[in-house]
Parts: sequence; structure tokens; C-alpha cells
Amino acid sequence: MVDLPGEGLSAKMKFKPVLENSELVEVRYQVPFGLDVAPQNNMAVCTKAGANGEQPGDILRYTSQWTLGLPRGDGVITTAMSFSGGISWQVSMFDVLAAKRWDDVVAALVSNEKSRTDEVVLLFERSIKTD
Repeated sequence: MVDLPGEGLSAKMKFKPVLENSELVEVRYQVPFGLDVAPQNNMAVCTKAGANGEQPGDILRYTSQWTLGLPRGDGVITTAMSFSGGISWQVSMFDVLAAKRWDDVVAALVSNEKSRTDEVVLLFERSIKTD
């Protein structure tokens, strides 16, 4: 379970690893933030150690992203807002490996801006050394 930016939101994350022996590393930064990742072999790979724990070689699997959409929920207010066209910024986790273009990854990362949130959530897959 990953706590998302915002009020009491969370995401249940379940996905197959791309590395044989690996662990999931959750990293959070206050926005604005810096991140050193580059496209390598159709993946976003960390190129430089970061202050909050990412290491060179870590694979960025998910990032929080903000998109415009209709309100979620099953209450009377959300139903009324949906009918009235009340769209708002909503947070979700962007699947970096599913991105068709590098620009889509960059767009998801930069959607985490001060006017929408105070932090970004990044999930990295890290290789575990075995003896």
C-alpha cells in the first residue's frame, strides 16, 4: 500500500518485477524536486544517487502524477459534480514501464508541481545482490 499525496488517499500496488532478485524502494521528495533518471533499454534508470535514497541502477517503476478528471466516489456530491462537469486535479500512480514515449514519463514527473501537491512519490525497483 502506498500513501498518495493528498488527503487520505492510497494505492494498492501489485506488479511483476523486471529484475530477477529485487526489492521495492519508496522515495518521497518535496516539490519542486530533482531526479537523475535516463532512458535505458526502455526503462527509466537512475543515473545518480539521490538525497532520499535512490541509487544508480534503480529502475523507476511508478511515479505519482496529476491529471484532470471527473470526481471519484459514490456520494451524492460527486455524482452531482460529475453531471455538472466539475473536473478537478486527481492523483494516481503512473506506470513508467507502460509509457509509450519518454515524454510521457517526463510529463508525469513534472505534473507533481507546487500548485497541486507538496510532494512526489516515486517507486523504484532495486537489484538485490545474492551470494
